[in-house]
Amino acid sequence: MTNELTTDESPALTHADCLNHDDDCLGQVDYYPTHPTVRFRSNGTMIQFPRCEHHHELYYLRGEQEIERERRYQASLYCKHGTFIGDAYGADYLCGRCESE
Repeated sequence: MTNELTTDESPALTHADCLNHDDDCLGQVDYYPTHPTVRFRSNGTMIQFPRCEHHHELYYLRGEQEIERERRYQASLYCKHGTFIGDAYGADYLCGRCESE
């Protein structure tokens, strides 16, 4: 008989396992999904990376800033009347109401 480990539990993660490992790792290390867009492998499993609580919070805040930056950009494509006016790489349009003001 062999003495095999029969549980599915993996060993506990340490700060050395943190993706952003450095001297300011704080909190428990765990696997977290990508943010702001959750990504999946071709087999359907979620892509996750080990991060400590501190680095995960910083990563999450950067994702939220990216979402806000994209929201502001999308809003800049329209004038105050709701007409599409283009972006820096396309044609610039001026709606009739903005032109007459």
